[in-house]
Amino acid sequence: MPEKERIELEAIHHFLRIYNKKRGRAYKIMEKRERPDFAIREGDAGSAIGVEISHIFHDKKEAMMVLGRDLSNFHGIITTHDHAKVINYVLKKKSEKVKTYPFTGPVILVLRDFSSLFDASTIMKHTKGIKVPPSGYKEVWYLTRSAPTKKWDELIRLK
Repeated sequence: MPEKERIELEAIHHFLRIYNKKRGRAYKIMEKRERPDFAIREGDAGSAIGVEISHIFHDKKEAMMVLGRDLSNFHGIITTHDHAKVINYVLKKKSEKVKTYPFTGPVILVLRDFSSLFDASTIMKHTKGIKVPPSGYKEVWYLTRSAPTKKWDELIRLK
């Protein structure tokens, strides 16, 4: 399985586990697709909902380090403010792309943040710096690891 598909599949599983628990629902993957990445549905009769997964890396160097392509242990200085700017950039880019998706149902955006420096509580202290632009997304969620466990168990609704 290509790396992009593998990390998208990991993300949708983490998202559904937490989303279903928070909402008392039982959404499951209906199909893997492109634009949006997945279609999910609750039960056999429920309506399809699209889920677009977007991974947040501070920059290309961090992405390479996280994905095991750069074995160095030093990245440089990254501030919370700088990281919020990266999140805002991804949100803006995705808000424009959703209009082109060949999907008739509602679409949810999930931002999976790979930062090893910032956990949910650190980023959410600075949510004034995170701006969700108007878009066609029904909901926007932020998936990250919590401190100190570093498990994918923090899901915060941004819209």
